[in-house]
Amino acid sequence: MVSMERIVGTYIFDPEMGAGKMIFLTGPRQVGKTTFAQNWLASSGVKDTYFNWDDPAVMREYNRNPLFFRNSIDEKFQGKPVPMVFDEIHKHRNWRNILKGVYDTNKEKIRLFVTGSARLRLYRKSGDSLIGRYFSYQMLPLGLPEAVHNFSSVIKNDVPLSKGEILVKLMRKAENKGTEEALEKLLAFSGFPEPFLKGSLRFLRRWQMDYKTLLTKEDVRDLSRISDLKGLEQLVEILPTKVGSPLSINSIKEDIGYHHGTIVHWLQIVHELYLVFSIRPWHRNILRSIKKETKLYFFDWSLFPDPGKRFENFTAVSLMRLAARFTEIGLGFFEVMYIRDKEKREVDFVLIKDNNLIALFEAKEGDTDISSSGKYFSHKLGIPFFQIVHRCKKIEAFPGNCFIIPAANFFMLTG
Repeated sequence: MVSMERIVGTYIFDPEMGAGKMIFLTGPRQVGKTTFAQNWLASSGVKDTYFNWDDPAVMREYNRNPLFFRNSIDEKFQGKPVPMVFDEIHKHRNWRNILKGVYDTNKEKIRLFVTGSARLRLYRKSGDSLIGRYFSYQMLPLGLPEAVHNFSSVIKNDVPLSKGEILVKLMRKAENKGTEEALEKLLAFSGFPEPFLKGSLRFLRRWQMDYKTLLTKEDVRDLSRISDLKGLEQLVEILPTKVGSPLSINSIKEDIGYHHGTIVHWLQIVHELYLVFSIRPWHRNILRSIKKETKLYFFDWSLFPDPGKRFENFTAVSLMRLAARFTEIGLGFFEVMYIRDKEKREVDFVLIKDNNLIALFEAKEGDTDISSSGKYFSHKLGIPFFQIVHRCKKIEAFPGNCFIIPAANFFMLTG
């Protein structure tokens, strides 16, 4: 696969943050984690320290001699920590103890980089013995700067988002050459590197079928004891119809005929598999707000034939990537949420920093009339409202701290 520079690579090995710690990189299957890890080893000039735990030979060597990794390290150690990658180790029942043992006995001699998807993220949430020994990062599908190989416009903090005029000035300076074409390619072929680089709709359709099969059969088997795979597959097939609206378990129950608890459990599984993610409603300071129903999105936005839904899902992933990056570089805890009240006024997304509102965002396919809900909540909450418009080339400021922004300009800043 062609090597692509990834936004996470600009900060994941920051010595101020990660010195002396293991680095965990999680994310969807086939998003580029293994390629990224192997490129890191190559750039470090070290060979033979990539260990894929899907390879039976790795586990066999470790079982034969528990000092296998220490011996490998000692051969290469010359006073500087030896880069080492453990890929897919989370598939083994005893993976946490293996990691703990390797790290605790060799931490002065190694820089241990651990990649994985579902189970690695699942156990990261539980209070296990690895806490304090690692920092975790996410790799999400490609963003626009990655697609055009240009990170020069990517914002470094949240200040421009809280000050609309500053963001507008930065966008006017942003490099636009090739960005609109790259945005169309991203929307058409997804942000997963293989179908994106192929640029073939026939390949994309086949890739999507195989990808869903991989997740709903092989990865589900590794992660849980679900026996009714047909029911889970039914859920996965109907979930695209639920994207972008408050998610109703009762509605899904009516569609596929399974118990409420079963559906809740299956939804948890498809979240852990990095097939989908959810955003919660923000309800503080808003009378008659929706408080419980989450909204669901897919990491693969190319699943949707409707251009408006596809663009909204792409925007959701882009804002999630932004929030993850700001959190991971130590600026605070960032989260993407949405706002909806019982009068059905709604804004697609709101960025939160440490429980404080930063900015509102609405994804539109081609509407250049400013959203009345956006204006209402911007005034009520005292934060900027940005209407991100796909089919638009002109930046416009409106009264009340509201802005119309061309999508290509905006996504070059978010990273």
